[in-house]
Amino acid sequence: MFASSFNYMKVAKNEILTDDGRTCRFIYFVLKGGVKAYFVDTKGSEKIRYVALENEFITSVYSFIKQTLSSEFICALEPSELLAISYTDFKYLLGINSLVKDFYIKMLEETYLYNHWRIETLLRLDAKQRYEYILDKNRELVQRLSNKNLSSYLGITQESLSRVKAKK
Repeated sequence: MFASSFNYMKVAKNEILTDDGRTCRFIYFVLKGGVKAYFVDTKGSEKIRYVALENEFITSVYSFIKQTLSSEFICALEPSELLAISYTDFKYLLGINSLVKDFYIKMLEETYLYNHWRIETLLRLDAKQRYEYILDKNRELVQRLSNKNLSSYLGITQESLSRVKAKK
């Protein structure tokens, strides 16, 4: 029942799935490709919060849960194949299926742990340490993201990323 509630979609590179200022109505599961969630700062620069590659979920968490306007974008990094479940369908399944409820609790726990890790690395690690950490723990991100997206994800400038890479 849970799986049949998802809709298959193909999206093009740079296709926007959720806009800043609109309510996020879907959770996406990446079958193939990659999707990013990001904010745009007052200078117009992207600040990537999360990257979902194959077999990962992505949504604008706050907007989806509260059904309020999103302050972030969700956008395809490359041509991608996704499954999407609407807020309405997801909430309905939560109410009738304990396995879906268990899944949701697990998803929220993983989101919390990931966000804690992101905050900690941004506060404690310098540019070189962040790059080395992600290279060690998630080399696929380093290989698949452009320097622009990788530097945004790491919270450093493209110049800093180039210097760190040159020293490796």
